[in-house]
Amino acid sequence: MTSPLSANIWILLFEETAHSGLNLQGRICRMMFSALVQGHLRSGMAVPSSRELAEQIGVGRNTVTIAYQQLVSERILESRQRSGHFIHPHFYVDSSDSKTMKTTSQLTKWSHRFAMQPSQQRHLTKPSDWNSYPFPFIYGQSDPESFPASAWRECSIKALSARDASIWAQDLTQQGDDAYLINAIRQHILPTRGIVARENEILLTVGSQHALYMLAALLIRSGDVVGIEDPGYPDARNIFMLHSQNIVALPVDGEGMIVSDHTPQCDYFYLTPGRQCPTGVTLSPQRRQNLLQKAEQFDSIIIEDEYDAQILVENTTIPALKSLDRHGRVIYVGSLSKPLAPGLRLGYIVAAPELIEELRHLRRLMVRHPNVFNQRVFAFFIDQGYYHSMLRRQFQLHRQRAEVLLKALKRYLPTWQVSASNGGSACWIEMPIEIDSTVLARYAANHGVFMESGESFFLSSQQNKHFLRLGFGSITLDKISEGVQHLAAAVEEYTLYNR
Repeated sequence: MTSPLSANIWILLFEETAHSGLNLQGRICRMMFSALVQGHLRSGMAVPSSRELAEQIGVGRNTVTIAYQQLVSERILESRQRSGHFIHPHFYVDSSDSKTMKTTSQLTKWSHRFAMQPSQQRHLTKPSDWNSYPFPFIYGQSDPESFPASAWRECSIKALSARDASIWAQDLTQQGDDAYLINAIRQHILPTRGIVARENEILLTVGSQHALYMLAALLIRSGDVVGIEDPGYPDARNIFMLHSQNIVALPVDGEGMIVSDHTPQCDYFYLTPGRQCPTGVTLSPQRRQNLLQKAEQFDSIIIEDEYDAQILVENTTIPALKSLDRHGRVIYVGSLSKPLAPGLRLGYIVAAPELIEELRHLRRLMVRHPNVFNQRVFAFFIDQGYYHSMLRRQFQLHRQRAEVLLKALKRYLPTWQVSASNGGSACWIEMPIEIDSTVLARYAANHGVFMESGESFFLSSQQNKHFLRLGFGSITLDKISEGVQHLAAAVEEYTLYNR
């Protein structure tokens, strides 16, 4: 059977599907549909035989045959005995516009239907190919050097035993939490922060960000005032702004969030006191007491987010805010998976039983419960001592990298003001005010350096464009100094073209 279209048209249409993410059969179906929508084919026209099309686009004949069978089942093609395949007689496009499928209604307009548009918020973005950068100063990604693959594999195999599989293979519906992991958190994680909690005061979440979203959805009303650190965690700010427009920026200095007599009255305070995001400073003991007193005075609730390997900071003598709470005003949010492998998405909330119960019902409506297999593996991982061993190794690794990074910054970019990492995997930097970090990031990328612009961390970005964050959790020790040298070259180039 001779096709009405030239081989070049089919080749071109097939190449257009190369980045569609579809398999070969799917690409052929997409190609055929495109030929119809673009007016190359019409109802009743013949299409190439499977052998002919296979030769033209360079695939196996069986692949084309399977695709044709799918198109026949979808009534796009019609198979005629001894004649071949044809466009189904009931499948057609509007003759007045060959590029548009015939329809009885106008194209749906979605923009006016959105109750909110999270896409319009300022937030951190990371390129999907960040690991292709020679010098990826990225924060919050897994570190191959510190991931304990053999220990995690051992715990995974243990969780696959018949006895344990009978637990995690179930849909736990309302309960949804592995009691074994809850007890591991109670016995091995929380005591390191001075927190004592009962089982009914802990809820597992799909990461700490999921915890923040549930808390905002359950607690924050449109008129509530929420005090946040400035600079602070962008996604927390964006989550709270979906529920209230009364967001108050509370400045941060070398002792953490500033709490004074001038601190405005807030219904909720959100902060990262263990290792402040993004500066890395620890909230001082005096500020902690002042904040607790303010919360009592204002009848406020404090959301304490210890998101980043909260067990190991330079000053481990300062306990969590939750450990100082005597009136149930502090909600504690933690992440289990972030220091190990962020993609595991496992966190928890520690709060009053009444709040945990409502959060459990809300979680059921959202995700039902976190992956129970991962819960069980993580419980073994903690109980066997692997988790804390990993954190200690990671802490030493981060300390080494921080030393090299600080030394390189002092040598190649001496005018930059750098905040200490405080045991974390990133440092916060204030550059000369004339440098725009967003623009600098583009110059740095041309030198193979990935860096994070700091403006997204501020409630108001206009006066705070000269900050950046350099993560060192995913860059090897031997690449750090060279990476800073390339960053310095990018600064010279930026200065040359932006005077």
